[in-house]
Formats: sequence, C-alpha cells, structure tokens
Amino acid sequence: MEFSLCDGAFLISGESFAHWKVKGAAGIVFILTGIQTGNRGNFFTRESSKKGECLGKVNRFMVVLVDNMLWLNNFKFSIRRRIGMKKGMGVVVLIGLMMVGISGMASIASAEDFEMVYIPKLVGIPWFNEQEKGLKDYAEEAGGLKVTVVGAPDPDPASQARILEDAIAKKPDCIMVVPNDTASLEPIMKKGMDAGILMMAQEGMSMQNMAADVEFMIIDGVGKSMADGLIKAVGPKGGYAMMVGSLTVEMHNLWADAVEKYLAENYPDMKQVTSRVEGSESVEKAHDKTLELVKAYPELSGIVYIGSLGGIGGAQAVEEKGIEDKLAVIAMSLPSQAKPYLEDGSMKACFIGHPYKIGKDSAYIAKQLLDGVKPDEITELPESGEVTLDGKVFLFDSFREVTVENADSFGF
Repeated sequence: MEFSLCDGAFLISGESFAHWKVKGAAGIVFILTGIQTGNRGNFFTRESSKKGECLGKVNRFMVVLVDNMLWLNNFKFSIRRRIGMKKGMGVVVLIGLMMVGISGMASIASAEDFEMVYIPKLVGIPWFNEQEKGLKDYAEEAGGLKVTVVGAPDPDPASQARILEDAIAKKPDCIMVVPNDTASLEPIMKKGMDAGILMMAQEGMSMQNMAADVEFMIIDGVGKSMADGLIKAVGPKGGYAMMVGSLTVEMHNLWADAVEKYLAENYPDMKQVTSRVEGSESVEKAHDKTLELVKAYPELSGIVYIGSLGGIGGAQAVEEKGIEDKLAVIAMSLPSQAKPYLEDGSMKACFIGHPYKIGKDSAYIAKQLLDGVKPDEITELPESGEVTLDGKVFLFDSFREVTVENADSFGF
C-alpha cells in the first residue's frame, strides 16, 4: 500500500479504503495517528500544481470516511452483543479519535493556503497602495490565499530583477510582477516557470515567460480618451508632449503610442514637439521636467502624462508658474490627488483605472488559476465584470474619466 497526502487529504492508493474494514480498527487508528501528529515526513506532500485535483480527493476521502464511521457504528453494536457493553465502548473512543483526526486535517489544510507574491513597479505610491489593499482584501474574503507585496522604493529595473530572483528562491505558488523593463525580466520569469511557480504579469502583455497577464485598460480606448481630453482643452492645433514613467515600461509606452496615433490620424495640426519624456512615476521629476519643457518649447500647449504621479507634478508646476491658461495638463492620476488641481484649473482632464478593484480582480484570476480553473473558463470578475482572454492576456476595462463632480465617488 502507498500513501500520499494533498493539502490535508489522506489518500490511499493501491487498495480501497474500505479494505481496512477487513483489516480492522487498528489500521484506522494508525492512519489517524499519522494525521493527528502531523507526521509530514511520512504522510504529507505539498504539490501546489495539483491543488485543484486534491480538492476533489478531499471530498471523496470525506465520503469514504463517513461511510466507515457508519460501518464502525454497526460494528460497535456487534461488539456489544459479543463481548459486552464495557469493551464495546472502546470503539466509541475510536470514533472520537476519528473526529479529532478530521479536526486536525482541517487545521492542516487551512495552514496550506496558496502563497502569492506581488511585485509592483515600485512601492509606497498611492496607486500600488490601493492595489495592495485590493489584493489582500480579496485573499482574506475568499480564503485559501495569502498575498505578500514586495518592491523597491523607485522604478529601477535592476532592483526589481533582484527582488524577483529573491521571490523565486522562496518558492511561492504564484508570483505576479508589474515589469519596469519587460525584456530584462524574461530570463528570470523563465526560472520561476521552470521551478513550477505560476508566473504572472500585470501590464506586461508581450512577455513570453509567463502563464498569464492582466490588463485593465483597453489600449485604443486610453489613446482616444486622453487625446480627446487634450483637444477639448486646447483645440485642434498646437504643440504637445508625452511624459511616461520610463521608456522601458511596456504599457506606459503602448498607451502613449495610442495617444500619438489617434492625434496623428484625427488632428494632424496637433504636433508633438519632442520625443517622449521620462518622469511620470515621480511628482518631483514630473514637476521639473514640465518646467524644462515649457522653457524649451514656447509652442507647447499641452502635456499628456502616462503614470499616476506625473499629472500631479505637472499641475504643481503649472500652478507654481501661473500658466493655467497656457498649458493643459492631461493626467492619469488618483481622484483624491487630482481633485484640487481639477478644481483650480491647473489640471484640465484626468483619467484612471480603479486600482483597488484591479487588485481584487487580479487576485481572483490568480486564485482561479491556482485552483486549476482553465483560463478560458474565467469570464467574469468580481469587481469589473466581463473579462476576455486573448492568448495569455486577461483583458477588462477599468478606465474612467475623473471630474470635480465624481472624484469623491471613486473612494481613493
């Protein structure tokens, strides 16, 4: 007989559990002793890739266990008739031990939650703080998942690569990374996949070495919305600039591509005054870069900021110089931060996804995949509703305009 255990479910292969009826109660006590003492070295194996299968085995095991309890109950009365009430009570104790074993299994199973590590572009900024809340709230509400967030205080690709290496070494069940530089992370992501970890990305749709990517804004929709916001503020003629967090951040640059493409096709007299500028992951950098652009390009009438902090820095620069009527700031910032600048006119338009909901939905997708659900069977998200699958990419639309009137309704 061979023994194995998947996340708290004691399984017997090679023989039917019912065969223990013939071998007697001593064999069942042996099983329960192994479970109750938590003898993981002999009985327990943790194979996270088979957790979905194991859940079914747990259910089948419990059915068999109840069946055997009923058999033991009948056996108890048979014993009473044969050897008297006093000795028959020993079987009652055995049933009690069986129930203790079930309790021990439940506590062991709860200790075996899936472990997920989330690595954002950087930590400590409102956007990723809200995502962290969403990830952890979903994990707590759903159960069976523990989320840890680790990251560098700045969007440095080398630092993120080291953090990803360290996370893989700890062998969690899942790692989800928001890449600062997709190309530099590819070989490290492959290491994780080779180690049997569910490797996922967020804002990394071109990655090859991943099981899935989560995208929460439709690229063309972002381009149209932000371009229209610029035109509404300054008209169809003039000069504009694009500011992204980094030239290596994939989705920032795809969104910027979409803005530029839409403007070129629909407003040919709106000219881009310079190549893309980095700075939108820092209020201070965005502030300083904005002032540099204003000084260098007198024809500049608007800047589109891709990155949650860029528009805040840009609005502060506009406010500082009193140029609200000369330069339009088109932002992608959190509503609570953007509202005062929208009110005083230093920010002309703002658009944003919902980071808290994105966090919850990302955790949901990860948990479903860990549970063994097929990717194409995930069609509805708890927060954002419909989600589509394109290859390895889960895509849903969380992009909304922020106004003075609706800013407070976002809740972040």
